[in-house]
Amino acid sequence: MEKIKKIELIFGKPENGWLPTIFRHVDFELSFDASDVPKNPTDLLCESLISTLKGINSEMYWFLEPEYYLFEIIPIENKFDLLISRSNIANEKLKQIYKISGGFDTIILPLYRSLKKFSSLEFGCQDWKKIDETELNKLTELITERKNSLQHSV
Repeated sequence: MEKIKKIELIFGKPENGWLPTIFRHVDFELSFDASDVPKNPTDLLCESLISTLKGINSEMYWFLEPEYYLFEIIPIENKFDLLISRSNIANEKLKQIYKISGGFDTIILPLYRSLKKFSSLEFGCQDWKKIDETELNKLTELITERKNSLQHSV
């Protein structure tokens, strides 16, 4: 059986409310500058992962002003679907552009690690707001619990 390649989410150095972002999986790549208006997408991703780990379908937006990408994460038993859609304008119907199905190690863990790495970067508060520490700690606890339960079930 072929091993599923993990997704990659790479954040550059934010500047003036814009965050260079690259998302990769196998032959698919999105490269964009996310805006922190109207909401901070790194906070939204953190909140989305928390919901997903609690078994709740979640979604988060990468704002491109006025366009956006929508990432939906759907937990299905021990697997996860990640659906990526794009809208060119605020009121346009979303168009799904990519779908990935995988496990905790291939979808959730890489997104979490990207957030943790990003939270350790140094940048000015005028450039980007740090991820809410309370939320990031909640996410870390849920990740640790899931890792422990997966290790005990092997």
